[in-house]
Amino acid sequence: MSVNDARPLRLLLVEDNPGDARLLQEELREVTSAHFEVHHVTRLAEAMAVVGEPGLDVVLLDLSLPDGHGLSNIERLLQAAPALPLVVLTGTDDEQLAMRAVHAGAQDYLVKGQVTGPLLVRALRYAIERKRAEEGLKREEAARQTALFREQFLGILGHDLRNPLQAISGNAALLLRYGGLSEPQRKAVNRISISSDRMARMISDILDFTRTRLGGGYTLQRTWMNIHEVLRQVVEELEVAHPQRRFELSVSGTGWGEWDADRIAQAASNLVGNAAQYSPEGSAVRVLARDEGDGVRVEVYNMGPPIPAERLPHIFDPFVRGREGSRSSSRSGLGLGLYITHEIVKAHGGTLQVRSTEAEGTCFWLNLPRHPSSAAKP
Repeated sequence: MSVNDARPLRLLLVEDNPGDARLLQEELREVTSAHFEVHHVTRLAEAMAVVGEPGLDVVLLDLSLPDGHGLSNIERLLQAAPALPLVVLTGTDDEQLAMRAVHAGAQDYLVKGQVTGPLLVRALRYAIERKRAEEGLKREEAARQTALFREQFLGILGHDLRNPLQAISGNAALLLRYGGLSEPQRKAVNRISISSDRMARMISDILDFTRTRLGGGYTLQRTWMNIHEVLRQVVEELEVAHPQRRFELSVSGTGWGEWDADRIAQAASNLVGNAAQYSPEGSAVRVLARDEGDGVRVEVYNMGPPIPAERLPHIFDPFVRGREGSRSSSRSGLGLGLYITHEIVKAHGGTLQVRSTEAEGTCFWLNLPRHPSSAAKP
């Protein structure tokens, strides 16, 4: 709120001399361009008791009080209310003391006997504005430090963790291909390879989660692409990963749109892979895609146990699993897949929804606008 607003400004006057306090209040009343509500106290302890009250705008502080003297008065008050503007009032016309008071945290320094109404009002109003500017700079610096921490944190995850993991995965692949391993050795190395791949996916999920929660969001690299081709590739990869599962892909329409192919593949892989995890043996995971209006609709079905009704409203929250107690609930993961998928779809201006019943199974469906111009604003 600006100091030019019509509401009175709340001033805490800390002055033990009754005559000086009365004179200051009279000077304030004579200035019609500003209105102050003055709360007068005579001791520092009284000021400390009320300085944290909401709505207080500025403090006018005498440096010589019965229970406090000198610059320590400033320090004690600012410890209790660091964001509150403070103007020092003293009977000593000492430039060195004035500079030290400002360095201690005061916004201005006034000498008794030299104070007029206009000068006092100007000092108080300027103090309020200066303090607000200082607090704004502090918030900007805090935001800058947060952004720097975010980038450093993501860099650690993206580089310092991924690089050694890639070395593990790469060497495991070389051993499997050229190592001349016995069957027990091959099984052990294969477990290393599978675990390193799972860890790489978890690191990617943490990176994506951190970007969205710390404000980085998703930077999309949109190209003119065909979502049918992406879905075919995703299904083929999951058929290799889940040979015991049956997948059915049905597409109609053109499937063309302006999307980020890698992110769409990630979202589709999360949905179809999730369906494969929860799908019972002997049943099919069905993936359908069709044109719908100025966009494309993709549906992923499985006939696994329904998601409990109480979990459905939170299914796209981070660290939430759809179903516990199934054989899939023991799989390694962070519960971030559906959250990340939801954020990817939202970044494209689309929507992701779910329905789940005992009779019809579970269906996740997403709608994607073809063009950024038709995407809903976040």
